[in-house]
Amino acid sequence: MNLEESDKFVEEQRKTEQKKKIVLVSIVLCAILVALLIILIIYIQYQDSLKLKMYVDGNQVKITANMLKQDGDTSYVNIKAFSEMLGYTYTKGEYKKYNENIDSCYIKNNLEVVAITAESETLTKYIEVVEGAPELTEEGPYGMQMQVESKNGESNTFVLSKTVKLIDDELYLPFDYLTDVYNILVDTSTPNRIRLYTLPTLFQSAKQKAAALEYTTISGVYENIRAIPYGLIVVGNNGIYGVIEAGGQGKEILSVKYENLEFLQNSQEFFMRAENTVGLLDKTGATIIQPRDYDDIAILDEIEQLYLVEKDRKYGVVNRKGEIVLHVDYDAIGLKNIKDFEEENVGDRNLLFDKCIVVELDDSYGLYDITGKELLKPVYEGFGCISDVSGEDSVLIVPKEVGVEGLVINFNGLYAIYDIEKEEIVIPAVYSKIYSVTKAGETNYYAQFGDEQLNMKDVLKNVQASSTEQPSEETTDEVEEPTEENEIVQETESEEVIVE
Repeated sequence: MNLEESDKFVEEQRKTEQKKKIVLVSIVLCAILVALLIILIIYIQYQDSLKLKMYVDGNQVKITANMLKQDGDTSYVNIKAFSEMLGYTYTKGEYKKYNENIDSCYIKNNLEVVAITAESETLTKYIEVVEGAPELTEEGPYGMQMQVESKNGESNTFVLSKTVKLIDDELYLPFDYLTDVYNILVDTSTPNRIRLYTLPTLFQSAKQKAAALEYTTISGVYENIRAIPYGLIVVGNNGIYGVIEAGGQGKEILSVKYENLEFLQNSQEFFMRAENTVGLLDKTGATIIQPRDYDDIAILDEIEQLYLVEKDRKYGVVNRKGEIVLHVDYDAIGLKNIKDFEEENVGDRNLLFDKCIVVELDDSYGLYDITGKELLKPVYEGFGCISDVSGEDSVLIVPKEVGVEGLVINFNGLYAIYDIEKEEIVIPAVYSKIYSVTKAGETNYYAQFGDEQLNMKDVLKNVQASSTEQPSEETTDEVEEPTEENEIVQETESEEVIVE
């Protein structure tokens, strides 16, 4: 190799080394860039994970500025914003009352209405099926023919341990009750992620689960479909039904052996029917009320956990332990004409004053408390006074601010008042009617005696004064049943009270 060739070789070697260095530097730079990119992606993902996001059936939805609130350990959602996001109609004011109260609202879809009031310990859900509701057809969101077993207007009351709040003139619902109100599954297992699954989506998943476990069908009853967000699926084989878990391996909760199962959403229990008996089971499969020889069973009052039972067209009441409160001896339980007094604050519960059960026997009415104690013998013509005079309102309950928390009693066409606290009749049955009049937002109560219109407050004052001046035996339901002679005595006593 001569000198010229040697220099050329050295130059080529130098160029090769430079290329290697350039390649190496490029690789290092690329590695650094990739590492920086990965770090940037991780950082972005981390920052993104710190942002609260909400998804409905897998699709992200916008969280408006006022949608969520935090108060201590409790999270709240804005009822109006949340309802509209899920396709519910939101209306301000009390349900079936023409007011604009900002502390009340009701929301509705095609199948139900939920009435909500701030600071109330309960909320009420009503079945209200819109004619032609698509949910009930095979072409609807459930993909099968559905049915609603409850009659329109039937209601369920949910007891709240955390109340709805009125914040900045807007109503906020505790997160804990989203499932109860909107029939949705709420998944917050991932930090800063709220995943909501609606009932149609859950239903499709439940159908797949049931089919995989070789059940021939799942219940198409809307009330039973509402069990799915609580992790329960009502499945069936050959016309009989049971319950499995919606998650995991689909563990069997209730064996497939019942002719009919009905899910009670507010208590998460099941009415069961098999071989002409009915009973009550909880969501774990435990028996609450043993199947007895009843023809039917229904909730009488959710808060007091009382159940109405029927046998041979007679009715009684049992409690959640299966203990008899009222024997199955009565023609009816509850007031038939309660709707005549819907303008009053009588509430949606089947208990008067939240603690009294009305019974009907041989076309007469009586009253018991929730323990089964007799308050008024079933000898009265009815409760409440119905007025058909323009400007006068029917009265069932006299409010405490009048001077007595009382129930209006009809005895042979004349009216009396029963004091619910004293458990005695404080105004005798001598009045031809008891009614109220509302003017300029103020309601006053009156009793009609002959041609005289007497203010109820004055009547009560006179009765109390007379009782102080001339003590007499207390008149309670435990004395002898009303008779014509007793009525005459009551009329005489009443005249002494009224005519000063």
